[in-house]
Amino acid sequence: MNKEANQEPKKKKAQGRGPQTSRRGFIALAAGTAVCLGAAAFRDSGSQTENTVVIYSCGEGDRNETQMASMRAAFPNYDIRMHYIATGNCAARLRMEGSASEADIVLALEGGYINQVSDSLEELSDFDGSIFCEDLRDPENRYFPFSRESACIAVNDDVLSSRGVPVPTSYQDLLDPVYKGLVTMPNPKTSGTGYNFLKSLVNTWGEDEAFDYFDALSENIYQFTSSGSGPVNALVQGEAGVGFGMTYHAVSEINKGVPLSVHFFKEGSPWDVYGMGIVKGKGQRKAVHDVFGWLCTDGVRIDNSTYVPDQILVGETPHIDNYPTGVTYADMTGITDVDEKMRLLERWSH
Repeated sequence: MNKEANQEPKKKKAQGRGPQTSRRGFIALAAGTAVCLGAAAFRDSGSQTENTVVIYSCGEGDRNETQMASMRAAFPNYDIRMHYIATGNCAARLRMEGSASEADIVLALEGGYINQVSDSLEELSDFDGSIFCEDLRDPENRYFPFSRESACIAVNDDVLSSRGVPVPTSYQDLLDPVYKGLVTMPNPKTSGTGYNFLKSLVNTWGEDEAFDYFDALSENIYQFTSSGSGPVNALVQGEAGVGFGMTYHAVSEINKGVPLSVHFFKEGSPWDVYGMGIVKGKGQRKAVHDVFGWLCTDGVRIDNSTYVPDQILVGETPHIDNYPTGVTYADMTGITDVDEKMRLLERWSH
């Protein structure tokens, strides 16, 4: 889900409380240096023309590169520049800069953040939002979904088998002492994936029961990782046996031959939506209009069928080898509510 760094400290639980932000304090987050894709990316803004389109993307490297290659083929006469920028930094810059932003389009920004900065985005009446699943649409029509990203319980079957530990079938199973030191989970304070697990259980069980559960689970945790990709990485390296991770990340490793398996408990798969929009004041330019129109149709389909096939388009369910089908999604009511997120994270102490 958050497109976080993959570096994780080994054999140590993350005990820090992490950054805390309020709706007001959020805009003070530092805007980090953007990593640019494309030969023209380092040109200064003064060299931009009517045919220049600048995209701030919070997506991962391979997914960005796939989009760029396809856009270059579709629009050979446009100077399309994609800058990778971390989720929080992207939203902070949009909120501070508004229509003065260098960006024309924002891509793959997590739902809570894009909802917070939606007043910096144009209303998308020129484009057809009815192609997207209704539960993912913005009621104000200022952004479209780019992907729905689900989470799972991933297991390194070899690690559990070597220790004679059964594959878990419920969240409660993971409280058994036999899993001590074998479980890894992203920290909700630094990872959207981690927060999705927390929010899903708050919605399903109630707040107190969910926090009591994670307090108990912490006794078996090998590591609270800073990133959503951290748990699957730990499974791949054989450092853990069970990981709260991103479904598409686990499946990608399975398709490389890593002995992982993907599981869902009765509470359903936590998930989040990642959106895209046009920065206010930029949509009147033909190049921006054309590129966004491509992103919200062809671009979505390419990403959906190549990387993350969780359903996003009405009537379209792409196939990726070993990707689970018929998944029941968890109740994620309020997942884009930033104030609720900040309140819940104040309670998180691991």
